[in-house]
Amino acid sequence: MTVKILLAGTSLETGAVLRETVSTLKAEVFLATDGGEMLRLGQKHDFALFILDETLPLNDEFPLLPLRARATSILSIVAHEQQLFTPGPGRHGGYVDSLSQPFTQQLLLGKILTLLHIHSLQQELLSCHFTLEEENDKHQQCRQSLEQQNHYLKILSVRDGLSGLFNRRHLSQVLEQEMYKARTQNIDLGLLLLDIDCFNEINRGLGQIFGDFIINEFAARLTQNSRPGDLCFRFGGGDFVVLLPATDLSAALAHAEILRQACVDKPFTNKSHSRTITVSIGVVTVLANSPQNQDAFISMADQAMYQAKSEGRNRVIAYGQKRTIPEPQIDTIALLQETLRRILKKTKDSSLASIQVLAQSVTGSHQDEHVNMATRYINLLCQGLGLPTTIVETFTNGLTLYSCFRLLLYRELLAKKERFNFNDRKLLNDLPYKLADLTQYFDYFANERKMLLCQGERYDGLGYPEGLAGEEIPLTSRIFSIADGLAAMNSDRPHRQRLSPPEILNELLRGAGTQWDPSLVLLILDMIGKQQLLAFDEDQLSHTRLLISQKISQSC
Repeated sequence: MTVKILLAGTSLETGAVLRETVSTLKAEVFLATDGGEMLRLGQKHDFALFILDETLPLNDEFPLLPLRARATSILSIVAHEQQLFTPGPGRHGGYVDSLSQPFTQQLLLGKILTLLHIHSLQQELLSCHFTLEEENDKHQQCRQSLEQQNHYLKILSVRDGLSGLFNRRHLSQVLEQEMYKARTQNIDLGLLLLDIDCFNEINRGLGQIFGDFIINEFAARLTQNSRPGDLCFRFGGGDFVVLLPATDLSAALAHAEILRQACVDKPFTNKSHSRTITVSIGVVTVLANSPQNQDAFISMADQAMYQAKSEGRNRVIAYGQKRTIPEPQIDTIALLQETLRRILKKTKDSSLASIQVLAQSVTGSHQDEHVNMATRYINLLCQGLGLPTTIVETFTNGLTLYSCFRLLLYRELLAKKERFNFNDRKLLNDLPYKLADLTQYFDYFANERKMLLCQGERYDGLGYPEGLAGEEIPLTSRIFSIADGLAAMNSDRPHRQRLSPPEILNELLRGAGTQWDPSLVLLILDMIGKQQLLAFDEDQLSHTRLLISQKISQSC
């Protein structure tokens, strides 16, 4: 970049020498005859060097503060040697030097080059200062951002991601502190262990999304009905813990009843699903029960909660409270049955999860969408038929086993982009037997095994493996078959895209009375129409229902 030099003054004697000397430099030269013009040019341009003759002396009144360039060097030419001053930094931030007359062009050129070099160094220094300030600002911003992120991470580390309540890890830390405080200060500490009744069945029957909604809504009601100072935690699954500092047993029982009633008072409603949720609560306090440590404290609350479950759910029980059932032996059996049921439920869930992981790791794919969709259709059919909600769990388990084992056994066949030929379908017809063989290792899947063995049967008797027809086919297998078929129509497959609503109606009409129970086809159409799960045309839906009803009448 070309440097800019300003020559200022009216001395004709030095002007010619200055101009001749400056002309040897690669610089853009400006002239100013007085201080006002010099100031105007100084505000407009970034000058590397001011050269002032003796007519514009450099003193305290010299107007250099408003200069545009902070690092402008100044060379002041004085009349006599006695007027020379010690060179050094100027008040404006640049470097100042002087030269007395008479001087040679060589001496003047040396001064000018030195001052230009100093200016260049000062420019670099200013640039470094500016960069340093920018980096300091960035560092400060990063530090603030890091502190903010650390704050958020600290919050996340003690919070449950779904409910927003404190998590189990934080409970271990807080409970130890609160128990120590209660013992040293001789004050009470209450603990409530709450379990949502039948949560796993609801979660499986109505889907994961509705299950997550229940967790969120329950957490909200928990915090809304808690007192200042109470601490709410999600313990895991459908279990929650509430710590009640400085609360004795009677007050803890009263507060637990408030929380129980808060669930029953208003149904949990989310879009198309609405359920009344109940909760079983176990209550324990430090002074009333004298736990040795926090594990014993939670274990006591867990036993009280199990008792609430065994006595019918939707109730509050304190640890050590006498049973409400008059015969102790019957109550003990009921409590043991509830405990064994929960253990068996966890074992079944663990087995299903392991099979799902195996299927996904081997095949690299999963059918969660298909299973969820089929489960939804099954739930609608069960509601329409008035079947108990617990049967939905059998269907859901069966769907999971069916989908996972089908993938494991026939993953290459199912990945074909062509339609199945006769040999492909013959191979698939062996699936019920293979499913029965595989599930025989799990005695607790006996109901699912019976259902899956007949899932390939057709209503007209042309199915497999036994050729059962009509009412000979178990109701669970008939429900499974129509729900699985409808989910398959409404899903993308390697050899075709999902069917359109009119195509689905045609398939249901064609299969009613042949592949599927026509009464179930009619029922699922009614339920889907009410729930508006598919974008059916009302006239076409009504016409299809009419034709299926005629089929049913003709078969009677």
